[in-house]
Order: sequence, then C-alpha cells, then structure tokens
Amino acid sequence: MKTIRGKVFNGQRVVLDGKVFIDCHFKDSTLVLEGNGLFEMQTCKIEEDCRLAIEGPGQVLLHALKMMLYSGGWMSRVADNVLHAVRQPPKSLQQKKTALSR
Repeated sequence: MKTIRGKVFNGQRVVLDGKVFIDCHFKDSTLVLEGNGLFEMQTCKIEEDCRLAIEGPGQVLLHALKMMLYSGGWMSRVADNVLHAVRQPPKSLQQKKTALSR
C-alpha cells in the first residue's frame, strides 16, 4: 500500500483505496471508497465538513448487503452477521490495545 504522511487535503476528492494515511488532515473533502483495495488511517483528523462517497464495486456490495438485510429469512441473518463483524475493531487496533495494556 502507498503511504501518505502528514498531508493536508482541503477541498479535494481523495480516493482511499490502497493507501495508508498517517497524520493527515482532511478539510471540506470527499473521501471516496471504491472497493478496489483496503486502506488505513492512523492519527488522522477528519473535519465535520468532509463527505464520504461509496463508488464502483463498493457501492455494489452495499446495495447487495441492503437487499439481503431486508429480504428476511436466512439472507437477513447473514447480513446481520456481516454487520456484527463490521462493528468489531480491526485486528491492527486490537493488537495495539493489547500491547499498550501490558
């Protein structure tokens, strides 16, 4: 993944896929998830005037998840399980917490 460190994004469209952002600051920007790669953010500041856009394969996945969630039965339970997993912190954050508590 490409690392971007200490950059200020102001009024920009920023594709997050495939990048690691460290100590970056986002102001009045559109943060874009296309669903083409993972991303990470470490100690970044995102101002309240920023927006999130889901495009491409990411948008298709969200639509499929929504359809599953509201279909009832087995598909709905699968979607609930996916959403439960999404609410769990990333492994990298869990490992940091464990290391700090030692």
